[in-house]
Amino acid sequence: MTTFEFSGHRLDLHRGRLQRGGLDVDLRAKSLSLLTYLLENAGRVIGKDELVNVVWPNVAVSDDSLTQCMKDIRKALGAEADGLIRTVLRRGYVIDEERVRRLEDRVATATGEGTADDRPSIAVLPFENLSGDPAQDYFADGMVDEITTALSRMRWLFVIARNSSFAYKGEADGVKRAGAELGVRYVLTGSVRKAGDHIRLTGQLIDSGSGKTIWADRYDGTMADVFDLQDRLAESVVGAIQPSILSAEIERSRRKRPESLAAYDYVLRAFPLTWSLERAQNEGAGTLLERAIAIEPDYPLALSLLAWCHLQRAGYRWTETPAASREEGLRLAQKGAALSGDDPMVLAVLGAAHSFARDYDVADMHLARARALDPNSAWAWLRSAWLDVYRERPEAAIEKFEHFERLSPRDPMGYMAEIGIGAAHFVAARYDEAVALTQRGLSQQPGTWWGLRLLVTALVHAGRKDEARHACRRLMETYPGLTIARVGDASPFDAGTTERIAAGLREAGLPE
Repeated sequence: MTTFEFSGHRLDLHRGRLQRGGLDVDLRAKSLSLLTYLLENAGRVIGKDELVNVVWPNVAVSDDSLTQCMKDIRKALGAEADGLIRTVLRRGYVIDEERVRRLEDRVATATGEGTADDRPSIAVLPFENLSGDPAQDYFADGMVDEITTALSRMRWLFVIARNSSFAYKGEADGVKRAGAELGVRYVLTGSVRKAGDHIRLTGQLIDSGSGKTIWADRYDGTMADVFDLQDRLAESVVGAIQPSILSAEIERSRRKRPESLAAYDYVLRAFPLTWSLERAQNEGAGTLLERAIAIEPDYPLALSLLAWCHLQRAGYRWTETPAASREEGLRLAQKGAALSGDDPMVLAVLGAAHSFARDYDVADMHLARARALDPNSAWAWLRSAWLDVYRERPEAAIEKFEHFERLSPRDPMGYMAEIGIGAAHFVAARYDEAVALTQRGLSQQPGTWWGLRLLVTALVHAGRKDEARHACRRLMETYPGLTIARVGDASPFDAGTTERIAAGLREAGLPE
């Protein structure tokens, strides 16, 4: 993976982090993408149109957007970077090539063997929807989800999580950038054409180092053949990467398929909404999943995704009856696991449900099983890390959060890992570190009330009481009616840590 060093700064593309003196420098995603592209092309004057097309592909934006990003970059880099970026009148911008050092570690070289654990590595990019109907995007995305799931359960293969791969949707140079930024050797691209009952699925496996196509093929069939088409494509990819793999391993990777294609269609529509982290989308996902279950009551994936919708409502306070949502989430998760006890997603949801219910030993068992079945399940690693936080195992939690970030370096849920590492530091009474990491997570998702709650108490214990009171006012605006008693009732920690949290909130001004 490429790392750039310049003017006292370091940009690690694998982690997507800009640092100065070992400390992170905050920079918005678009501004970071702009800086990355300038560094990759150091010494070349790049026109504004080219930069706009790279940073905002297929989106109409004004020159003001580019100008604002440049201001953000100059402000973030500070005086140490004066002269690094030069504006060329009526032409564009250029970075001084002599001030940039490019480092390539072993995971990103053209002859490398994948990630730091030496497994072959792959990212499955969003497939192009060739149906001529943008409303069919969900179907193409669903094909990618299924293929990613099949590949990720190959224990010898390192598969980038779906959420990070989908960050490249619509980007013209997605293959090149994904290979470099995600640190993978292989990139799978493809397309889906759905016309009436007919489906054409194509795939192309590319060596990201050389840019050469290793394998390409197409598969034609009807909707009744949709699962077979997905399996055949996944088998071909596995065979191209590791010809000696047995077909039995592919067979073991398949999850229980629904009997009804109508129910399957509802799940495809609901899947991205389930992970959107927005209340309205969560409700929309729930409606679609309930329709799927009405058609096919014993559909494990639908039951598990609906369970997670209920658990999110409880965890994010999207309901006035969080206890009922937790109970319903656990019930649905248990039913899904009873029907398909070897599906990693189903087991991870069940583990999450038991952690919400504070059945930590049971949760640990199910999450460990999910990780064993699918070592590439970023979400299972994220939930496992939070479970370690709840069980007050801070070092184990930090290791798992960092593993999640390696599996999904561009994940929209990345802020949960940052705040989670902050929570682990709080558990270990490292309050300055807790503040820094929690602030970094909140910079990505400012309205996260539970992150603000952690920040308030961490600031107090770090001796920064004025900042804590200011943050507490933000917390009470974000979550009206919050009290110390309500925080205590919902605390997943033991009595000692719960009291530390309450003491900090009390000092900052949260009412009893």
